Amino acid sequence: MKYYFSLLACLVSFIAHAQTTYSYRVEGELTDNSFNGKMLYIMRYDDNRYIDSTRVENQKFVFEGRTAIPSFCRIDAGRNYGNFILDEGTIKVNLYTHVPTGTKLNEAFNKTIATVDSIRKKGFAHLAELKKEKPNAEDWQPIWAEYYEQKIRPSLLGYLKQQIISNKDNGVGEYAFRDYSMACNTDEMDALQTEIGNWLNSLKTVQAIKARFEALKSTAVGKPFVDIAGENTEGKETRLSDFVGKGNYVLVDMWASWCAPCREEIPNLAEIYNTYKDKGLVILGIATWDKKDRIIKAIEDLNMTWPQLLDTRQKVMELYGVNGIPHIILFAPDGTIVARNLRGDEMKQKVAEIMKDK
Repeated sequence: MKYYFSLLACLVSFIAHAQTTYSYRVEGELTDNSFNGKMLYIMRYDDNRYIDSTRVENQKFVFEGRTAIPSFCRIDAGRNYGNFILDEGTIKVNLYTHVPTGTKLNEAFNKTIATVDSIRKKGFAHLAELKKEKPNAEDWQPIWAEYYEQKIRPSLLGYLKQQIISNKDNGVGEYAFRDYSMACNTDEMDALQTEIGNWLNSLKTVQAIKARFEALKSTAVGKPFVDIAGENTEGKETRLSDFVGKGNYVLVDMWASWCAPCREEIPNLAEIYNTYKDKGLVILGIATWDKKDRIIKAIEDLNMTWPQLLDTRQKVMELYGVNGIPHIILFAPDGTIVARNLRGDEMKQKVAEIMKDK
């Protein structure tokens, strides 16, 4: 009997702890009186869910409620927005500077952003100097790549990892994890998994990022291609396997009409295509994250004469773990992945290397 009551007491204590909530107040001001009478919402990043709402009065907004977990959130007012941690206490969110103040976690959030920005700015400053000294891309690109890999990336990942581990039960850790995932490789992501804790691991955001890294591992250099289905510009069903694994080297370009860096790569792809198309090299564009009519117009405007596969549902990005475009992959004649994320002169050099005896 004593054991029963002891167990019951522990269970009651656990439930009470799990249901503990904290009061918050989120406030701010708008310079535009056209927002008066309109509704604003707090959106939680993890599930894109609106978790609170309020009406703007006299160009001011106030949210009041209770929360159990300090989540990473956002408020939008037209083109203006503010990111913040929904923490216990009063939080002031400036939708013009995007800076939240008022609680320790939001101060930690601001410090994290500022520190990451300072590390990146150091890299950009070094890159600018390199470009001044060596105007030709083929001269500065390898130096910059080495500098970034040896100086900037380790500094960035080291700081973000520290923030993740120190804040694995709140939104600061969630924000840092998102940023970390943009710069780390698959081994570094695997090494982090045992240190992030149950709450971060439970987030949809984190689960999606982990799934992307699993896709990256299954489509790494040396792995066989993963097939996808879409349609060509005439609406006929088309598959990646219609081109890859058929005995030729294939350069696959994942792109979108709205993507400026994607459009910048088109002349490089055209140069490669015109040089090697009669020697057996195949180029395939996979248009993704876009609308069909815009894709068709861009193909015409940019004079893209190589075949296209339209994947407007972003399946190719999901299967290959891609989170940004352009993403260009080189496949061997048997469908094995030779290289990923090729761009510019590096891409030209790689193709010239594999086609030199053709």
